[in-house]
Amino acid sequence: MTELRYSSREWAVAIAMLISMCCGQLNAQVTPQVEWQRCIGGSDLDQGSTVVETSDGGLVCLGYTNSIDGDAAANHGDMDILVTKLDANGALLWTRCLGGSFGEYANGCIEASDGSIMILGNTRSADGDVTMNQGENDLWVIRLSPAGNIVWQRTYGGSGDDIGYGIEETAGGGFILHGPTTSADGDVAGSLASPFAQDHWVLKISSSGTLEWSQALGGTQLDNGTKLIQLSDGGFLQCFAATDSNDGDVTNNHGGQDAWLVKLSAVGSIEWARTIGGSDSDGGNDVLELDNGDILFAGSTASNDGDVPSNQGERDALLARISSTGVVQWVRTYGGSLDDGIVVIKPKGNGNFLLSGSTASTDGDVTNNNGATDAWLLEVDGSGSLLWQRAYGGSAYEQCYIFSADQNNLVLSGVTNSTDGPMADNHGDLDLWIGELPQSGAAQWQRCLGGSAYDRGILRTRTADGGYMIVGYTDSNDGDVSGNHGGRDMWVVKLSVDEPTEPVEPLACTLFVPNAFSPNNSTTNDAHCIYGTECVTSMTFGIYDRWGAKVFESTDPATCWDGTDNGQALDPAVFVYHLTATLANGERVEKQGNITLVR
Repeated sequence: MTELRYSSREWAVAIAMLISMCCGQLNAQVTPQVEWQRCIGGSDLDQGSTVVETSDGGLVCLGYTNSIDGDAAANHGDMDILVTKLDANGALLWTRCLGGSFGEYANGCIEASDGSIMILGNTRSADGDVTMNQGENDLWVIRLSPAGNIVWQRTYGGSGDDIGYGIEETAGGGFILHGPTTSADGDVAGSLASPFAQDHWVLKISSSGTLEWSQALGGTQLDNGTKLIQLSDGGFLQCFAATDSNDGDVTNNHGGQDAWLVKLSAVGSIEWARTIGGSDSDGGNDVLELDNGDILFAGSTASNDGDVPSNQGERDALLARISSTGVVQWVRTYGGSLDDGIVVIKPKGNGNFLLSGSTASTDGDVTNNNGATDAWLLEVDGSGSLLWQRAYGGSAYEQCYIFSADQNNLVLSGVTNSTDGPMADNHGDLDLWIGELPQSGAAQWQRCLGGSAYDRGILRTRTADGGYMIVGYTDSNDGDVSGNHGGRDMWVVKLSVDEPTEPVEPLACTLFVPNAFSPNNSTTNDAHCIYGTECVTSMTFGIYDRWGAKVFESTDPATCWDGTDNGQALDPAVFVYHLTATLANGERVEKQGNITLVR
């Protein structure tokens, strides 16, 4: 009998999930404490959208403001972009209102390689800080010095609405920008957009703001792009939440709304485009390039045909693997009878992937929903087979996603309006929520942040000192919130990991027994193992053939069956397993089921 580690094959494994009760308390953990917090704004509406840790150890907080007092006294009129520089201790270094007499909003901010601050947003103005506008909303890029002074600014667009969603510095220099457009003129020539149907626009600019190339993507209907990434070959991949089109750049729409991926070369030409979906509504949220150039794509689907192999209810989470040339290799769905979806993919480092999204289901693949909509965490192998899943939340509403993951732990953060379960310390209304979990999925620590009113985190990041930074907005002025200027303020919270706290209860221990494997010496799915055994103190696991003869037995949770009996490979067949386990809290679990050996 050879000891191997298990990895599921896409066509071989259907996960049998055996959910056990809590396994007692964890050892004392280090729960991040509020190191400092700061409200930024004035007496009107102020909201944060992103935060960037800068190379000098400080922070740049980006948002927008309708205030004309407090930190926003220099507002040009209507809504301005609000940029604030803080030092590492949260002290205010400078604040800048950017805009003109009409409305400006910001969605993207990065620190460039030279230390300058690049801001992406949109503007309706043609005065103040804005020197030109081609009509309606223009996409607006501002380059600030580290001291907050405008180095240059430039608008891009046409006579319609052009919005900035994202900005990144490219490997070859300059910046890549993207966002929706309803223009078909000006800088967006060639677009099929109209005032009633938008394209998604990708443009490359030099380090001085010169437009190098642009590409409008879509057809004559609504084409809604989300995430853009630069690929290892120097090109770009644009992910679309959905496309209604079946013309222009969009071909083979399966009906309704399809998810859509477009591969661009380094100079913006379309190399391939691929719709993913069926005859109902399908959407995409996140993409990840793998080491071999393949693409992992995540979203949700209401279809049950076309590219979608199955659907367990109203809307399932969807995961697809696409080759570097745009060929769909496999599509997987996960969920229950209600709405489920994936928003974020994170690589685990061992060939598996962590997925986070939300679930309203209490059946199918979802076994532990706490009520209403829960945050949902899943792990899948490289073939998309489900290894484990866990819903997190209370009896009300949660929306939390992975924003940090390493080999040992992952961090979820979002919002909650539950006041029970792990969210029992909610301060009232909607709170920010953050929690760290070991890779097994059991809670290590969690914390609600906020006051008695409405509080929301928009962007979270891990800081260089191991802490966490959250930016968003708050209507509160109590609880964790102090210094609100009135109305709604931008809210910045720095969490440290200095203070040990009392032990916390893990949400659950789970045992996962796959019901099939294929020991073909392919290094994939070659052994049968039990997962989720972190809280098992003792166990006996036996496997029997159809005549009742024992072919495998183990008392070690880490030992796996390689499909042999006394060193002889067994033929394909269905076997029966019996599992008896004692958990750390003293509970005894007994399970049995079938295992299919496939060769």
